[in-house]
Amino acid sequence: MNAPSNALNNSTATGNDYLATLLKLGQQLNSSLELSQVLDIAIKQVIAFVGAERGFVLLVDVETGRVWGEAVHNIDREVLEVTLSDSDAHTAEISRSLVESVLQTRQAVLSMNAMEDPRFANRQSVQFHNLRSVLCVPLVAQGRLLGIIYLDNRLKSGVFDERQLTMLTAFANQASIAIENARLYDNLRRSLEERMALQDALVQQETQRLALEEASRLKSDFIGYVAHELRNPLTTIRGYVQTILADTDKTLDDGTLQEFHEAIEADSDRLLDMINELLDTSRLEAGRSLTLAVKDVNLKQLLEKLVRRHRYYKYTKPDHSLVLDYQPDAVDTICADEDKLSQVFSNLLSNAIKYSPEGGEIRVAVLPDVDSCLQVRVQDRGVGLTAEQCSRLFRQYERIERDEIKNIPGTGLGLYLVKHLVELHGGTITVQSSPGEGALFIVKLPVSQGN
Repeated sequence: MNAPSNALNNSTATGNDYLATLLKLGQQLNSSLELSQVLDIAIKQVIAFVGAERGFVLLVDVETGRVWGEAVHNIDREVLEVTLSDSDAHTAEISRSLVESVLQTRQAVLSMNAMEDPRFANRQSVQFHNLRSVLCVPLVAQGRLLGIIYLDNRLKSGVFDERQLTMLTAFANQASIAIENARLYDNLRRSLEERMALQDALVQQETQRLALEEASRLKSDFIGYVAHELRNPLTTIRGYVQTILADTDKTLDDGTLQEFHEAIEADSDRLLDMINELLDTSRLEAGRSLTLAVKDVNLKQLLEKLVRRHRYYKYTKPDHSLVLDYQPDAVDTICADEDKLSQVFSNLLSNAIKYSPEGGEIRVAVLPDVDSCLQVRVQDRGVGLTAEQCSRLFRQYERIERDEIKNIPGTGLGLYLVKHLVELHGGTITVQSSPGEGALFIVKLPVSQGN
């Protein structure tokens, strides 16, 4: 992960600086499952923004009670842990009693001058190390204490105020989610590794062993991708919600709030699509057929919503242009399963964006076709495909291997499920493409079921 620019200044933050910084910190926490690296970058940004001298993120193992510094700035990590584990050690120049107070009460502490604060003035460590401005908030997720975030400034009093406390609390909410998700992912990974190790022990023949290793790789890739894809919209949704809740002084204007609401709705819909895709694929793999909940669907409104939603898709760049071209002579309403159609076109739009890493226009065109059918064309200007790759594109777990797209994530299930859902509606899907020229997916759907 590339380190972000240190464009934050130490002056008093405006409302826009506060919001922009909080959103930037949330994006950083979302950017990687390497939690220690993410937290280290984030704590430096927080320290620079609020004008702190030092700080650290202290994590707690809920099973063993062990505490350790995960992101430490201007304090020796090993000395800090010794101080926290040994009541007689004061070498880290922090107040152990102040930290323990937040860990025990789960209540944030804001002190303008700890040396004169009646809560801490009688503490030897506070007086000995001349602690002045102190800000400390708990990290809590689902009612469980995960640790604390600690900031201080030994040189100045009154560095922190209620605004910095609100900002740090909102950041702590985002960090708690990121920490919990990283731990869940790690547990999932370890569980999968243990299961694969057990299966490997049962394999007797070399051909069976090789086949199992390939299956293990596919499952690992699949679970890793799904965990990452589910984590991102969840964390983003929580981040926006916490930002709105933290805005007690109403600094967010109506336009910003509307944008937040649209982003929350877009990520909620994306989560639902991914869950439906997993459930449908699981049903097909188990040999059970899918059924349609058929009703009148306003296809034009559905596609308008999907195009608008994908403007908030995490792979969408400013250079992308999403266009809906709904021909006037194409009917608006068709008889279909709305949720299944949403899965189909959401998948095609997501792929068009991901496989156009340099940006460009992504056009969704709807026009009438013969035999009372509609034709929906999704076209991008991306990396494109060879004829041989096009022939394999709709197979289960099929992933195109090329250097320029090797870092684009995916499960190899999306287009397999899309083809099944289109054919379940009595339609067809084809692709036209060539390397470097983008791809055109053509979906033909009957206006009425049974035609």
